[in-house]
Amino acid sequence: MSFPIPNRKIQKLFSKVMNIPPQLYGVLFGHQNYDRFAIIGYARTGSNYVAGGINSSRSVHMFHEIFAAHNRELGKNFDKIMSKLYRKQEKRIRNVGFKLFYYHLTENEWKKFLSYKDISIIHLTRRNHLRTLVSLEIAFKTNRWTSGNSKLSLESRIVYLDPDKLLKDIEKIIKYENITRDRFRDRKMMEVVYEDVVKDPINQFTRIGNFLGITDIDHQKIHIRKQNPEVLKNLIGNFDEVSYSLKNTRFAEYLTS
Repeated sequence: MSFPIPNRKIQKLFSKVMNIPPQLYGVLFGHQNYDRFAIIGYARTGSNYVAGGINSSRSVHMFHEIFAAHNRELGKNFDKIMSKLYRKQEKRIRNVGFKLFYYHLTENEWKKFLSYKDISIIHLTRRNHLRTLVSLEIAFKTNRWTSGNSKLSLESRIVYLDPDKLLKDIEKIIKYENITRDRFRDRKMMEVVYEDVVKDPINQFTRIGNFLGITDIDHQKIHIRKQNPEVLKNLIGNFDEVSYSLKNTRFAEYLTS
């Protein structure tokens, strides 16, 4: 599917002459014949990085976490928010997407979401679930959810995990992942793993581009960087307790990766 990309100078000139705000140009003169996608996953699995890479394309419009608690009350305004994915866009837009975490929707909303058969799914996961939990704790502690211009000190990022609930928290993430795979087993869906994207962004974003039909993703335009690259032993204040909780489980490998 291809669309002609109008001359941007003409758009701006027309908007100026007709006294139309540029953001309303697409609403008035745009189209709805574009593809839609959702990046589904858990917090701290690289969703900002993946979304940033996709959004480097001039043909993409990203809405990010439109169902998150900081944007609405859980269970409210589902239909109104979904309508954003179907409003008119500028002619250059070929894909409209957003980020959706497992817990952003109620069970009833998930059922409604599944009725939208035209939304392609990128299921984003992270192999090391312990890293996910540590990153989440650090984000809550520092209130830094993306990498800024200055890097926080290691001391300010050390966190303590509850060893008594650690296995339960890991299993919860895995359960979410399996539920998602089951929900969309008959839909257009691709699996993307955070560690693979970080290790080989060129090939992974090529995969994503092929899946979405996008040819101009440029991962070099992404300004987001890994916030907590240190080994887990240096990030977890009670590492010995955490290690003891995981050492005889199938998750022991998380401690060294």
